[in-house]
Amino acid sequence: MEAGGARARAVANDRRKAQTPKTTDYLNIDFDVFGELLSFFVRSVNLIVSRDLDEKMEGLVLAGGTGKISTILLVGANPGIRPSVLAHFIQKDRSAMAKLIERMELAGLLVQKISTSERRARELYLTNKGRALVPKVRSRILRQDADFFGMLTGEERRHLLALLRKVYERHLDMVPPSD
Repeated sequence: MEAGGARARAVANDRRKAQTPKTTDYLNIDFDVFGELLSFFVRSVNLIVSRDLDEKMEGLVLAGGTGKISTILLVGANPGIRPSVLAHFIQKDRSAMAKLIERMELAGLLVQKISTSERRARELYLTNKGRALVPKVRSRILRQDADFFGMLTGEERRHLLALLRKVYERHLDMVPPSD
């Protein structure tokens, strides 16, 4: 495991060096209020972690874009989930959710069925291809998460997760309790 962690750190350092400005005057940049804004760091880290995740998902049909990983895992864990409920928790608007579902249907990963209890409602289910992909996706995202946030101690990680979950729950209704 240590060799994998060292390799991940080396790749991250190489990527950071490639993105570093070629000028020498960036070290003294004034971040203005951004240095104290959580929203700046949340947005920035989100972009960085998303790029890293896309790299780790390379070669799977879920690589690139947002929402595919969340969709396949949440539909897999909740067969019959309605698109509106899924959209609520992954923060997609109606049109973006419809496009995402269409792309995943075309890729043969999920199907929509009319609800037997409410004829106007649709439910989402994974296909055999989608179900076969779930363990691979879960394995890669768990490894990526451990590598990306590997500089945190176990306690720091638990604390950060609790804080982010608190913010998420404050802004979303009906969030299930954590394990």
